[in-house]
Amino acid sequence: EEYAEGLELDNISLAQTSIIYYTDPKTGEYRELQQLYGTENRIWVSYDDIPLDLVHAAISIEDKRFPTHKGVDWRRTAGAVLNFFLGFDDSSYGGSTITQQLIKNLTGNNEPTIQRKVQEILTALNLEKVKSKEEILELYLNIVPLSQNCVGVRAAANTYFGKELSELTLAECASLAAITKYPTKYDPIQNPENNLKRRDDILDQMQKQGKISEAEMEQALAEPLRVREDTEDDLATTDSEARLNSWYVDTVICDVRDDLMEKYGISSQIASNMINSGGLSIYTLMDPKVQSAMEAVYADESSFPEN
Repeated sequence: EEYAEGLELDNISLAQTSIIYYTDPKTGEYRELQQLYGTENRIWVSYDDIPLDLVHAAISIEDKRFPTHKGVDWRRTAGAVLNFFLGFDDSSYGGSTITQQLIKNLTGNNEPTIQRKVQEILTALNLEKVKSKEEILELYLNIVPLSQNCVGVRAAANTYFGKELSELTLAECASLAAITKYPTKYDPIQNPENNLKRRDDILDQMQKQGKISEAEMEQALAEPLRVREDTEDDLATTDSEARLNSWYVDTVICDVRDDLMEKYGISSQIASNMINSGGLSIYTLMDPKVQSAMEAVYADESSFPEN
């Protein structure tokens, strides 16, 4: 119960710049020290800017009763339980709903235990009381890992196809949705054959569930999988491009990350994302003049013995 109520996802945002403040020693007022930026390839996109084909593709293959369930698909859960104990159906894609998968991605907790699964179910039921279906899908599609160091569908669209989400074809939307199950296995660059097969399965499911017509499906099935050729070189980030923080800021970031993990019950990855782009205001007692003087001493080799 504590776990289910402790994951305060209604307070979590990952779409705004976070700022660290210092205390002005003369006035005692807080002033901006530094804005924080993430290093991973993730670009937030609002639900209204996510193509409907991509939404339907994700729902059709991951959780076809998502629009109507309350966070848990009890029919699938029962089937997954029977499969776990009896092993009668290896074709099942599991009992987790999109809401439950979102919780896994946020908490980083995927232990194969009954206790963890019960906690996940309670949290999913609680989450759907405070978040709309659109908000849950927006969170899920923005933080889902999609291989190639991509987090979220907008970064993935650019990485794999060199496009904005609005420019994706139906087939390309299905290709992105295909990655979510096992990102590396269905990576369109590393494993194009796997991705193509699952893409076609998704298109078939979309047609069967009435999201696209048969003609639209056939046209998408005929579309070859084309990924951008310069993906790896174009998106590589060198160490020199990374912004270096001061020792003080690095320590603050680590402390805040640990506090967020404890307070919200989230993973280190999501806590780091919150720090970089959760719109946080982080207040410190640092005196920039003293800090700068101290760091100058430590940067000067003459301050230390030769050996």
